[in-house]
Amino acid sequence: MKKLLGFAAVCLSFQLNVVLATKFYRENLRFNQPSFWVEDYKPCPMDVMVFPEHYPAVLSLPQNISSGGFVLPLDGAILLNEEATIQLSAGQDQRHADASCESDEGHAYLQSPTIRKWFDPNTWSAVAGGSPLASPMPELERIPCDDEAVIIRGTGPLSFDLENIEDLRMGQLFLAGSSISKMYLEELLTRDLGQLLFHNAENVRVEYYRGELCGCHKNFDRLIEPVCHNVEEQCEPPHCLSPVLPYGSCCFICGAIMTTPSSYCPQADRKSLLDYINQYSDDENVNVYVDHVGSDHFGNFLQTIITDRGVFHGRSVDFMQRMLEHHNNSQLVAKYASESRFKYAGKPHNPNVSFASVVLILFCMALVGVVAIIILAHYMPENPYLNRIPQWIHDPRRWRWHHLGLRLRRQLQFNRLDNSGSRRGVSGVEPLSVLSYDAESGVVRERAFDNPMFEQEPTQQQPQREVGGMGGAITEDSMHKPEMRPAPNVETGELDNCSLDAEEQELAEINLDSSEAESEGEAETKE
Repeated sequence: MKKLLGFAAVCLSFQLNVVLATKFYRENLRFNQPSFWVEDYKPCPMDVMVFPEHYPAVLSLPQNISSGGFVLPLDGAILLNEEATIQLSAGQDQRHADASCESDEGHAYLQSPTIRKWFDPNTWSAVAGGSPLASPMPELERIPCDDEAVIIRGTGPLSFDLENIEDLRMGQLFLAGSSISKMYLEELLTRDLGQLLFHNAENVRVEYYRGELCGCHKNFDRLIEPVCHNVEEQCEPPHCLSPVLPYGSCCFICGAIMTTPSSYCPQADRKSLLDYINQYSDDENVNVYVDHVGSDHFGNFLQTIITDRGVFHGRSVDFMQRMLEHHNNSQLVAKYASESRFKYAGKPHNPNVSFASVVLILFCMALVGVVAIIILAHYMPENPYLNRIPQWIHDPRRWRWHHLGLRLRRQLQFNRLDNSGSRRGVSGVEPLSVLSYDAESGVVRERAFDNPMFEQEPTQQQPQREVGGMGGAITEDSMHKPEMRPAPNVETGELDNCSLDAEEQELAEINLDSSEAESEGEAETKE
């Protein structure tokens, strides 16, 4: 059965004394945004709103809403404000009269909700509706600290994943304008509504922390693994050699780090050091972050992180070194310089360029150059610049790979020069005649196409053919007799001498059919 779980929120006015000690839920989609709906179709007041079959979240509706109805899911919840108003309207006539209604179906479908991870820095922001906190702040300090107030509000799906969380620590929780006590939150986690709001909440302990902290978390090292599990895939490769890793950070960064031991973590020291650095950081185009970090295993430190604004060029490293050279200008910096440990990133480096990519680029450039030279030699063989280049580079006919058994041969069937044999090659090489035998016509001829310009038309009346070298005439009928077959005519052509080796310079063997009867016939003729 489809059900509707309602949660009436009591609006309470509150004021946070420390604005900076607050984390706001950063919602991705809102009810009134087109991307909240399937195919970006924002419903008109007469459309029926259709939920997915399963809606594992709590949908926070606006205070005033008009709709033609709801098709509720099998599981899910709707969060209503105490003064919320839902106006149901129906009627196709009114719907067609409204120009904003683009769909004739009369239904608007909600997108499936996105479950946000509690330990994901992209889920939270320092201001309401702001963007995620950015570098150089470590990832562990971008999630709610142990003593910070958490404010969850908005008009959209609310659903959090408490994966890898044993203790849910915060200063106070404000949900939809209501202050949620620790006892009510513990009870809410066991109900159906709480399981839709907080997934994987089994065996999670709730703690509202009010004690003193050195930094954002008590024993920050215990949160490194669960937080970095959600962040490691989002880390960008550092654009420097030997990047550094601050305390509480999941991703390596390019910059400079100064860590100073601190026993009691006084906020006055943090504020004094931050004010001193900010006097010079604006002119140097660097980002500065100063805060305490505490752990029973590592101890307590005042950590200073300096990074470049934008692309890393080493400005943050130079700024830290210059600040240490003039540490006498501040007693606090002079004190920290003697007790602190420093870490510096290496020179700028592009991680996307490897040795293999450089070799590939050089190979492609060389290949393009060789191809360009070959094209130049083909179309402009008399170009004087070719004399400065070895001929084997731009003449593929000279390429030999004897160890591979490969050899490039010149294809004579594409030679369009004249067949007279009187012309020299374009490159000035002596011509060479190459013979081949045509078994169909019985003629030995050059292995090339006949140039049509030099072809001769046969005579119309030629009953007999004169055969040179035999001293007589034979008819065409006798052509088919072996003993009367004439000697083959030989046509010679030319070919560049440099393009063929000794094997290609030999004449092709001509196998002519002969018999003993032919020799005997010649003997009788002589007698």
